[in-house]
Amino acid sequence: MYDQILIPTDGSTETEQAANHGLGLARTYDATVHALYVTDTSEYAAVPEADAREQLRTAAEKAGRRATAEVVETAAEFDLTTERGIRQGTPYEEIFDYVDERDIDLVAMGTHGRGGRGPDLGSTTLRVVRNVDVPVLTVRFSEDIHLDLESHYGIFDDVLVATDGSDGSMAAAKQGIGIAEMYGATVHALYVVDTNTYVFEDVPRSIVGILKESGNAGLDEIVEMGREVNVEVETSFRRGRPSQELLDYVDENDVDLLTLGAHGRTSEVHLGSTTERVIRTAEQPTLTVR
Repeated sequence: MYDQILIPTDGSTETEQAANHGLGLARTYDATVHALYVTDTSEYAAVPEADAREQLRTAAEKAGRRATAEVVETAAEFDLTTERGIRQGTPYEEIFDYVDERDIDLVAMGTHGRGGRGPDLGSTTLRVVRNVDVPVLTVRFSEDIHLDLESHYGIFDDVLVATDGSDGSMAAAKQGIGIAEMYGATVHALYVVDTNTYVFEDVPRSIVGILKESGNAGLDEIVEMGREVNVEVETSFRRGRPSQELLDYVDENDVDLLTLGAHGRTSEVHLGSTTERVIRTAEQPTLTVR
């Protein structure tokens, strides 16, 4: 499923855990690892002195070689094929280009880059999740988590597949089931009826009934997808605020990986509000699919 995995890095601790998860998947799938560092030219474009700009550019390239070398060296320890890229430009645009040029199957990146650990998604990560046409594994940095690549086969024992019946969520379900098959994991399929629907007095009961029917149909489809590849699927139907219900379910069931569509049924342009809240809040890796 994944032959080419891209790991954008800036060498910071904020991106280290994402890199390790990307390397873990690369080991499982025997994928080629692409380590990419992008020097953000906007950081020194406003510097008037040419010599100063050149010094900043040289320092950035040195940092890029060091950051990508760390990923490559770790990958080499596990006999993985690697490629390195050091580019200049706008980070998310360079990531887009690299994905297209190298036929990347998966991007693994931190929710924040160097120096950023706040509640909001980093701008580069947000743009990549919104727009790139391949699955994106996002990892929020946690000082309490240490990933041992030697035991990578046990990383994902329980995979949450969240569905709202949209094409994106079903595409994410396929990815989640594929990962669960490789790791021998249990899939938890969850559908949440958004209770915000009920606050509108003019919403007919028939609409609410349709949402419930759609949810059950989506869960049944995921169960069948799992059955085809001999993956155990547990289903759950909840009501409430979708992002909170998803995160509560994750905590209650010790979920290791979340998978969900980048967009809900109502938008094909903006990142779904539920997806964005989950990505910036979840302590577990989150795989989003357009």
